This record gives sequence, C-alpha cells and structure tokens, in this order.
Amino acid sequence: MSEIFVKISESLKKQLQQDSIEIVGIVPISTHSDPMVRMKTIEDVLQDFDQNNSDNTQRFILQVKRMTPEPAQNQNQIEKNPKTSDSDSIYNQQGKLNVPYLLQNAKLLFDAGDYPLARTIYNAILSSGDVSANYHFQIGCCLEAEGQLNEARLSYEESIAFSPTYEYHQRLASLLIRTNQDLEAAEILERTLHLKGLSGEQKFDLHKSCGNCWTRANQLEAAERNYKKALDFRPHADEIRSNLGVIYLQSNRIQESRRHFQDAIASNPRNHQALAGLGSCALRDGDKKGAHDYFCQSLQIELKNPSALFYLVKCAYELKSYATAANFLKEYIQTAPMNTNLLYSLAGLQFHLGRMEEAKATTVKTLELQPSHAGAQELLGMIGKYSVTPAEK
Repeated sequence: MSEIFVKISESLKKQLQQDSIEIVGIVPISTHSDPMVRMKTIEDVLQDFDQNNSDNTQRFILQVKRMTPEPAQNQNQIEKNPKTSDSDSIYNQQGKLNVPYLLQNAKLLFDAGDYPLARTIYNAILSSGDVSANYHFQIGCCLEAEGQLNEARLSYEESIAFSPTYEYHQRLASLLIRTNQDLEAAEILERTLHLKGLSGEQKFDLHKSCGNCWTRANQLEAAERNYKKALDFRPHADEIRSNLGVIYLQSNRIQESRRHFQDAIASNPRNHQALAGLGSCALRDGDKKGAHDYFCQSLQIELKNPSALFYLVKCAYELKSYATAANFLKEYIQTAPMNTNLLYSLAGLQFHLGRMEEAKATTVKTLELQPSHAGAQELLGMIGKYSVTPAEK
C-alpha cells in the first residue's frame, strides 16, 4: 500500500465524516501507459462496486500526483498475474490480443458512455490485423455518439463495404436522415431492399422510410411508389394511407387523397393527421363547416399540430364562429414557446367574441414581445374604442 494511497484515504475519511459522508471504497489504479491493462482493474472495481451499490452512492475517478519530481518509473514493465486466465486477460498465451475479452470490455465501456476508450479498443483490434465489418460498425457507433457524424458515416460505409447487412444499411440511413440528407438516405434504403433474406416486416419498414425520405426531398412519384409497395406487406397501415393522402393532396388529386385519408381513419379512428387531411380536402371543395369540424376532431386527439390549428383559425374567421378556435389556440399557447403571431391570432378571436379584457391582455403581451407589431398596435386601438364607457363618451 503506497504512502499516497494511505494519505488520501485518511485525509478524505477525516474530512468527509464531518459531513456524514462515508467512503465505500478507494482502489488504486496502475499508471501503466497501455489503457488496456488499466481496463482490467477498472472492470474489476466496477463489478465489486455493483455488488454493494445503492441509490445513495456515487462514484468518482480521481487522479493525483506529487508536487515534487519523483524518480522515473519504468512504464513498459507489466507485472503478470499468474492467477489470471486467458479468458480475462488482454493478451492470450501466444502474445496476441484476446479479442473476445476486449470486445466484452468495449461493450461495457460503450454502455457506460466512455465512447472514446471503447473506440480505442476497436481500433486496436483492427490495427492488430483482425479485420471485421462489425469493428468498423462499432467504431461508427462510437463516433456518432461523440457527435463526429462525418467520421461515423465513413465508418458505417466501411462496414457495408465488408458486409452489406440490413443493420449496417439502416444505421447509415438513419445517420443521413439525422443530418437532413434525405436523398442520400433514400438511395441507401432502396439499395438495402436488394439484400437477400429480408423479412416482410423489414421490407415494409424500408419502403415506409424510403417514402418518408422521398417526400421530404419533394420527390413525390418515388414516395408514392414506395408507399404503395409498403401496403403490399401491410394493407391496413393507417400511417401509410395517411401519407399517400398527403402526397395526393399536394398533387391536387383530391378524390384520391380523400379516399386514402378515409381508409386511414377506417383502420385507426384516432389518426389525427388523416382527420386534418380530410379537413384540407373539405377546404379545397369549399366546405368550410366540414373543414372546421375535421380540424377540431384532429386537434382533440393531438393538439400539437400547428397546421391544423392555423386552418381552424382561418375557418373560424370565415364562418364567424370563434369560440372553439379560441379555446384550442389558448390551450396550445400554454404548452408551446411564446409566439407573437399565435398571441395576435388569439387576441383577434377574443376581440370578436367580445372578451375585451382578455383581448387587451393578450395584445399587450404580444406587444411586449414585439413592440413594432403593426397588427397588434391597431387591434389595441380598436379594443380601446370598444372599451370606452358611456360616461367617457
């Protein structure tokens, strides 16, 4: 037991006891330069701590050094433990890396959030000449978790070059979608569809994801093609029906759009997007009352739909029926970040309902956020005129 370890233990114990804090355990770790050697010690410590873990314990890693120079240590000297077997050693009896053991520790480190050290292990295995698509893939996972997305993409592409599996393609496509590269993602997903041995469920997911990517890239024909193929594997998928309805609505194919929205609701009456879609179809047909009712049904299921809310307010003004829209808008504003346009819309609805005090308070709040808002300034003047008492006249 080193002098430093004894001093740290005694000093910490004495200081922490004053605050009713107990030291559960302190374990010295070798300062050997090879991180894989230190891993074994760290793993053993964590396993020991896990056996005595409780909700009120915390773990810390502490690094200390003497303030005065010490004689140099031989960093290349490794003491071998005769009790350690090949199964839990970094090197096997032939002096080569013990890959199964290292992979196990890399997974533990990744799960614990130590992505750089986990990546170091995978790179060390690759450097030893043990090449595998999985190592490139795991390095990509580490890089993605670290936020190094371009480097992660290259690693995923390396893994696909070695072994073009469903999982590797999916992960690369997800990364591309995450970085708003929908065209590239759609192309990767369509290549994935050519892999052998895919299940029907996998093909459904791939066509669905392809359709979503093509839609975001405004490639509606490609999106339609993939959505229709997805229905071959799951004919009653209400989300796919709803997505097709949106595509046909954008293409002004109103009858086809309405049919798919209706099919979506037949499969799932709580599909709020399909209900909002039917509202949009009704608007195109000039049926403002029907559109108003569909948007209300949609918002009752899912309030966080700004598009449906916008069209509901529009219908309210055209129908001169403000109460329902005002209630939905007020509820939405309470759950969403402050937005001057939404506040102004609510103030206008409250004004038309004759709720002058509420309208004034909402308008003032709008002007506090945006003093130059011309519409709010004008509305505040109108509220002032209507709020004048007979005696003031």
